[in-house]
Amino acid sequence: KAGWYLLELINEILDLALIESGRLSLTLEPVALADVIRECEAMVESQAQNHSVSLSFAPLKDAFMVSADRTRVKQVLINLLSNAIKYNQKDGAVYVDCIQNGRDTIRISVRDTGAGLDAGQIAQLFQPFNRLGQEGGAEQGTGIGLVVCKRLVELMGGIIGVECVAGEGCVFWIELNLVVEPR
Repeated sequence: KAGWYLLELINEILDLALIESGRLSLTLEPVALADVIRECEAMVESQAQNHSVSLSFAPLKDAFMVSADRTRVKQVLINLLSNAIKYNQKDGAVYVDCIQNGRDTIRISVRDTGAGLDAGQIAQLFQPFNRLGQEGGAEQGTGIGLVVCKRLVELMGGIIGVECVAGEGCVFWIELNLVVEPR
């Protein structure tokens, strides 16, 4: 377990270093959002079961295509889902939905039923190596994941945000640009 934790730490630091140096290459292409979300769901199911957290993914009504790097959008969503599971309560829940904003963007939201964050924690949220007081907690982490997510989303032309109510949970969301499906 310690070995996997160190490998994750090394990979996150390398990702952050590549992003910060401007040498991370992304391949922006039309990506089928439903496929990526299904893959992410399959990847976090066992983690959710181990933490006694239920997962609920709203079905996508349309075949949305986003302009993204497939690997990196999966990395972002898995990080958000993993955090929603790790920092949830026992017998908590995680809800994922996608809502089209106007004609050009889609918002993917990951809502949890955890403890939430206060305004001071939210202000420090995207700082590297800041675990917001969770350093001594049971859940392992590096404090780099959300920083990497923010940078990746921005490199893909999107935005990331959070809305929290202390004691009730958080909604982390990303907005990505929609594209017309290639022929």
